[in-house]
Amino acid sequence: MNGFDSVIRWLLQAQGTGLRWLREELERANVRIRLTDSCLDELVRSADDCARRSGAHSERSYAERFRAEILARASFIQRWTGSDEKMSLQNEETLQDLVRIARKYALPRRWKLSEPVVVEHRRKRPSDWQWTDDIDSGAVPQS
Repeated sequence: MNGFDSVIRWLLQAQGTGLRWLREELERANVRIRLTDSCLDELVRSADDCARRSGAHSERSYAERFRAEILARASFIQRWTGSDEKMSLQNEETLQDLVRIARKYALPRRWKLSEPVVVEHRRKRPSDWQWTDDIDSGAVPQS
């Protein structure tokens, strides 16, 4: 990361731009789950780390990389809270980090219920034979 990108990074962090961008992207993605401030902060820090790591081999500026990482996190949160599909990202390490954050802050996950299916249950003997076996003969008064 060059000196200009370092200054831009410092300005973005000082102004809280990453947090604002993440909230905007979550709203745009129609995420209705309330996320705690600490969860959002951790997601922004994760985006910052990925943007810094990818900076050595990229022609894009830090701000562009950071914005793309913020968008990826908003997309992940939208998919995590909105469906039960298998998660996938290009970078497996980043995916594991995002799943760790989602579990740490107990973000809810939707689950599809399977269609109900009728299953036949065969009894070995008729059910009306069963109820008389449980009666204690000593408890029944003899007349």
